[in-house]
Amino acid sequence: MKNVVALFFLLVFSACRNENQTSEKNQTILTSKIKYAKEFSLSYYKDYKILTLNNAWVGGSNSYKYVLYKYMKPNEGEDAIYIKTPIKNIACMSLTHVAFIEKLNHEKSIVALSGSDFVSSPVINDKIKKGFIKEIGNTQSINYEMLIEKSPDIIMGFGIDGTSNNFINKMESLGLLIVLNAEYMETHPLGKAEWIKFIAAFYDEDEKADSIFNSIESTYLSLLELTKNIEDKPTVFTGMPWNGSWYVPGAESFQAKLFIDAGAEYLWMDNNEKSSMVKSKEIIIDKAFEAEYWLNQDSYKSIEEIIGYDKKFRNFESVKKAPAWR
Repeated sequence: MKNVVALFFLLVFSACRNENQTSEKNQTILTSKIKYAKEFSLSYYKDYKILTLNNAWVGGSNSYKYVLYKYMKPNEGEDAIYIKTPIKNIACMSLTHVAFIEKLNHEKSIVALSGSDFVSSPVINDKIKKGFIKEIGNTQSINYEMLIEKSPDIIMGFGIDGTSNNFINKMESLGLLIVLNAEYMETHPLGKAEWIKFIAAFYDEDEKADSIFNSIESTYLSLLELTKNIEDKPTVFTGMPWNGSWYVPGAESFQAKLFIDAGAEYLWMDNNEKSSMVKSKEIIIDKAFEAEYWLNQDSYKSIEEIIGYDKKFRNFESVKKAPAWR
């Protein structure tokens, strides 16, 4: 009987010790301080870290949990997506992802991207010319064969709405690992910049990302001090017509916030939109005719190209005062 009792207590003690060990192993050691970004969180554990994407696209309610581990794969449940780090190569479906990776000095890891015709970085353009980086295509015509051939550790993509599940499921069925990035949903410029921490986590470059972001934040806030008391604010509008419509940033978007912080007067502040709004070309022409600055003309590379689209643009105040473009 004494032996049975002793065995019972031994088993109870062993179970409690194992439970404590498991609890200690899975206990959060540190949660990264995300100051401005709203769409992701980052927590550090003893042997791994968890990136949580709060929402994959506007109007959705689907979150993703990426478990990033360096040595032994942990157990965080069936809903988790496990990725061994640091990754060696990546394919990017947005050029904003490319910009973050280049800032981290990991541009050599990029094997494919979407939108190679719109790249402005000399380093990335050189790699495209030499064939080190291939074109993915857009979400409507993805080059799956090339992606299978390149076999990147991850494909960093983004979702727009529920229809995005089509290409996400397609990639998964082909054995391709896609990581969704929602930085485009952030409404503060520094919130978007803070996504460098999200991308850096896959390279185990967390400390470098913190340092880079802190420098960006410090510079931004110091510039904000120079503009906060400006009274004579120049007027600004953006974009170009697309298929008969003109998309402009909403008043709650990061672009509008950037214009305001820069000391400008953005023309469309009478709304609560966080993303882009559609305006007719006639409304834009009427309201922006005398605006002092016209920013981000999409893929148009010269004043001649802009005027070639519509000769009325020649009389815009911003066009008449503009210096010659490249």
